[in-house]
Amino acid sequence: MSLIDLPSAKAHLRVSSSYPDAQVSVYLNAAETMAAQWLNRNIYADQSALDTAVAAVPAALIAAGAAYEAAMDDAKAITDPVARCAAEEYAASVYKTAQDSARRTRAGVVIDDMVRAGMLLWLGHLFVNREDVVAGVSVDAVPNGARVVLQPYRVEMGI
Repeated sequence: MSLIDLPSAKAHLRVSSSYPDAQVSVYLNAAETMAAQWLNRNIYADQSALDTAVAAVPAALIAAGAAYEAAMDDAKAITDPVARCAAEEYAASVYKTAQDSARRTRAGVVIDDMVRAGMLLWLGHLFVNREDVVAGVSVDAVPNGARVVLQPYRVEMGI
């Protein structure tokens, strides 16, 4: 379920209500994913949804840890060193993914007007720029685009 409803998305794009939902939905879902990925945190519809997700984190990490231990035990039984190493790397990768998911959940944010605006800016960009290449047109990034709007909410930016 999208955090932004289709009528609001269509209004932002200035398309009629009869415009195909499927064509808007794909860009809307992508824009919401882009925002969450750029923020390095999950975005929730309300505080209750965030609280529920955060409450589930410990159990998810315990399950991931148990799966990791079981996968590592299974890997020890593999006699081929290359295959054993691959199995261990895969187990570590799956466990790291679970840890990353837990971190993004714990750092979650409830959608507000700033986050919504950032998502809508990305939605507009994806909708208008449907091709990988633009020929014969001079383009430039909007100085106050989605990244500027979402910047105050971004966590763990790295170097």
